[in-house]
Amino acid sequence: MPVRVFHGDDSDSYRHLIREVLAMGEIEIVGGAATPEGVIEGIAAEKPDVILLDQFGGAALIEAIREACPAAKVVVLSGYNPEDGDEDLAAQADEYVIKSDALTELQGVILRLAGQQPR
Repeated sequence: MPVRVFHGDDSDSYRHLIREVLAMGEIEIVGGAATPEGVIEGIAAEKPDVILLDQFGGAALIEAIREACPAAKVVVLSGYNPEDGDEDLAAQADEYVIKSDALTELQGVILRLAGQQPR
């Protein structure tokens, strides 16, 4: 059974890129949203295993995600190193991946968080 992933990012092109990169049998993108409100609505409806999240909405959005979908793992995709001001966000996330590294690391991170090993 594929890992169900929801992606919240205010960049439509980045969400599309990640969807294309992760398009495989082991991972299924079940939805995406460009606003924090859309993320909460989407994950409440889809109940994903893993949520990919841009830093928009900050730590408060991660708290709301934990309430709406407590079993889901949260991966923050940020353009910044946590030491450059995202320490609180990194501390609340299950994983923190820098966007420039995401294309090479993201599949393994998602599968590991979902309890599956990359094939």
